[in-house]
Amino acid sequence: MIAFFAVFVNGHVPQYDGCDHNCCHPPHDTGISQVAYLKGSGGVEFDIADLEGKEVVDYNVVFKEPYDPSTYSVYAGCGGCASVRPFHYDEPLSLPLAQREAYYNPKFEAFTQHSFYEILPRPLKDDGSGDDRSPRFNTSVLSNCSSKHFSVRVVVHANSTQDFVYGVVVGCEGLSCERFTPLELLSFPIYVIRNHGYAWNYKGWTLPLIAVLVPVLMALILWWWWGGWLAFYVPVGDFFPRDLAHMYRERRLHWAELTQICWEQSVRLVFYAIATWAIVVDIFETMAHMLIAARDVPTGDMGYTIFIFWFGLKWLLLACVALPWMWAREVPDSKWRAYNWGCSCTWFEGLGMFSPFWAHGFWSLLDICIGVGSFFVGAGFYVYPVATTIAGLLRLGNWLTVPTREPKPCKFTTYMPENESMDTACGYPNITPALLMQS
Repeated sequence: MIAFFAVFVNGHVPQYDGCDHNCCHPPHDTGISQVAYLKGSGGVEFDIADLEGKEVVDYNVVFKEPYDPSTYSVYAGCGGCASVRPFHYDEPLSLPLAQREAYYNPKFEAFTQHSFYEILPRPLKDDGSGDDRSPRFNTSVLSNCSSKHFSVRVVVHANSTQDFVYGVVVGCEGLSCERFTPLELLSFPIYVIRNHGYAWNYKGWTLPLIAVLVPVLMALILWWWWGGWLAFYVPVGDFFPRDLAHMYRERRLHWAELTQICWEQSVRLVFYAIATWAIVVDIFETMAHMLIAARDVPTGDMGYTIFIFWFGLKWLLLACVALPWMWAREVPDSKWRAYNWGCSCTWFEGLGMFSPFWAHGFWSLLDICIGVGSFFVGAGFYVYPVATTIAGLLRLGNWLTVPTREPKPCKFTTYMPENESMDTACGYPNITPALLMQS
């Protein structure tokens, strides 16, 4: 599963810091796709000696906005890219690259949710497919270079009046050049936060705002449908709480008032709640910046198609913690420990929604795998993977630990005849809500 996630998040390896004089030295060679995010004059450079054996270098320059082409020049070739005047500035040793009269249609970057513009001509591929590719530089012309460096750089002219933001891309397009180290995969949440904030979108305030609003939303939902603090308790007893509540529907009993059910605090449910909060924040943050980028990017852009799968993965990860949280509240420990699989159409047997099968401890192994795997896709800004993994470990410990003490006595002792506690239908009527049963 981790390998699948690692392939799915392929893209340009980003670089934000550590660029002396606004001239970046990429962390990988030109065979790996990577991008340096810059402001003002700057670029990326390689030692020419490191290009030995490389016939061509794929490159591109992408812009945050469609800046006036007369306010800057793009260079690719001999020379360094130090761009801090007056003492740390490398004069360009090549002519400016030719640019189109107008920018291409803006594109959408699916994984970090931002738009970008291209203006350098994109030639057609040689395979006859009719698709275009990024520009290329023939390294053979560097044999007469008077500098030790090859660079791709942007020089912003004095007539520029805007905050000039762009990215210099090196490496071919496609999966063949798009590879991340494990550390870079683990850094993905940091890339997203930077792109949403100071590096590109300039909307860094959305994340803290959403992180504060989501708990408020969750608290309202839990209070209205899940009994408030009861959301962090597990049932102790021999009956399903929902089944008992259904039988008491005329009295509209709260789950905390159900006979023959005790409620015990559960640390595992707290971690499910934390993981749910984190991934919901991630979902809202992702959607917010998709909408910000969508103001510029046409609806037919391929980035939106990739985004649908990426966004769907986040919803799947939400279900991977919300459902175990629900099942832990629906199924007493004694039920799943004594459960024997059987084919049934009821809600509390077989593959029914509230069957002990789903609450069984062996699913803890899946919880742990999801928690560890989600580290490598940046889900929930590190909080989701940590909380999900801890919840899985607690669930595993509960499964492997045989109860050695009798459960504490219940508050209610009302006898319920056996024939009234049986599930006699394949489903509930539509009038049955989650907590309060109406007649």
